[in-house]
Amino acid sequence: MNHELRTPLNAIIGFATMLRDSEEYEISAEQSRTYAEYILQSADLLLGHINTLLEVAALESGSVELSDEEIDFNSLVSDAMDRVRVRADAADVTLECIEEEQNVIGWGDAERLGQAVDHILQTAIKLSPEGGRVLLRAAMTDKGWAEIAVRDEGEGMTNEELFDALDAFKETLRGLDRSWVGPGVGYAIAKTFVEMQGGRFSIESRVGEGTLVQIALPAPNAGMAPLEEEFEDAQQQRVVEKKHDAA
Repeated sequence: MNHELRTPLNAIIGFATMLRDSEEYEISAEQSRTYAEYILQSADLLLGHINTLLEVAALESGSVELSDEEIDFNSLVSDAMDRVRVRADAADVTLECIEEEQNVIGWGDAERLGQAVDHILQTAIKLSPEGGRVLLRAAMTDKGWAEIAVRDEGEGMTNEELFDALDAFKETLRGLDRSWVGPGVGYAIAKTFVEMQGGRFSIESRVGEGTLVQIALPAPNAGMAPLEEEFEDAQQQRVVEKKHDAA
């Protein structure tokens, strides 16, 4: 996290110094507004990293408590989009929500699910190219689960990079400019928060085609046991496929 914390903090200090000494640098009113926007964007990014560290610490200490309540998935997606809007605008990434004509109600902890969606969205924005889109959709599955799907138009990941993406604090380093472009810890934390609630987390990615993340929680009237068994079978099948690909 050394790089992730120092970069936005250095930007805040640098632009704040230039604003303080605006007469010396002969900064125009337009430049002042631009620098202030950079400070806000960097502060938002830094706050996100700090929140991530606190969440990881809570998970590792086992002090995370979960509530049990109905969750309006449509409202949750809308609120999550509002929270990451500044970051999306800064990255020149468009957020688009595909709305369903139905109520999407799940059962679990609204706060932790919201944090999971935040991490997935932030990661999708991070992996998207300038001018790219991130698509979101909340819907009920055929099995009666409430689901949120997030798709980005990034470069996509190999099976090995996907495996690393679900392992906290792994990054992908590309290029001589030491540009960190991996997904970071977002997917790992989101997966943990979803599965702690008995939910399902799945991720698919293809190089050159982007990444699709789907998370689901049971509806209040959903039958739990058969679906959990089905999910475990699917997880075991994915493990077998990964071993086969590695071989």
